[in-house]
Amino acid sequence: MPDTTWRPKSSPAGLLGLGAAAVLALAAAASAIFAIRQPVGFAMFLGLLVGFVCAALAVLLFVLSIGFFRLRYRFTPRGLKVGWLGGGETIAYDKIDSIFAGHRLGQAMRVRGLNWPGFHVGVGRTRTMGFIRYFVTTGDLDQLVLIVTPDMTVAVSPADLAGFRRALIERLEAADEAGPIQAPAMASEPVTPQSPLRDLLLPAALLSAIAVLALTVLLIFVRWSFIQEPLPMQFRFDGSAVVVVAYGVKEDIFRLPGIGAAILIANLGIGLSIYARERAAARMLWTVSVIVQVLVLVATARLLG
Repeated sequence: MPDTTWRPKSSPAGLLGLGAAAVLALAAAASAIFAIRQPVGFAMFLGLLVGFVCAALAVLLFVLSIGFFRLRYRFTPRGLKVGWLGGGETIAYDKIDSIFAGHRLGQAMRVRGLNWPGFHVGVGRTRTMGFIRYFVTTGDLDQLVLIVTPDMTVAVSPADLAGFRRALIERLEAADEAGPIQAPAMASEPVTPQSPLRDLLLPAALLSAIAVLALTVLLIFVRWSFIQEPLPMQFRFDGSAVVVVAYGVKEDIFRLPGIGAAILIANLGIGLSIYARERAAARMLWTVSVIVQVLVLVATARLLG
């Protein structure tokens, strides 16, 4: 049978996510404008910090909203692939034991992971069905299909519930008639990527980077009254001595944490977008973000002398 792709049940979650990201982006811009209009002091520091946090959250919500719009359930010749944000779950037809309606859960959904109105991607556990992976766009149990395997149960919410169930049953019957798939063919199936929201390195790296960046900006404010102009900004090693090649005004010192913040936001977004395909690269980007903030802190401390 040819591949067929099924959309999930419609939900306002994507538009809500994009709207929230836009509001946070505006809040970040407003905080930045507020900060640059303040004299150097606590108000400016607070404005910059709030602006940066809002910008980072805006990037995170935007990427997750893209994940919502990319959520699909696809029947392939070998199994059902549930994809979102480049990752998801792959269920071979010969591993499916049974199919149930959502009310078989026997209780309301309790999802650990991405969990906002109209979009639930994560894991849960129930007394009747055991371990469950959710890829759904509704909390209405009557709109869910539960696909049971020996290892777990996968919950999906296709827009055409009856049509999806019929198509899945047809695939299972065809797989039974075709017999078991040879081991070498199964070995070529890609390993299902893990959701970045379940990776503890993401919040750890993000919080650490924000903390170091905040410390850098705080150091500038503490030392502000001691900064003399012109401020040495660029150096080069000339034989046995270090020579200043460029000077700037006091305000130029904020370029360093600004560069650090831009790198952190960029690495956060890129890491989230490539995590499903290149988990190691995404983790490296998040770790590098922390290292960059530390280097920015050291460079700022040296300039402030």
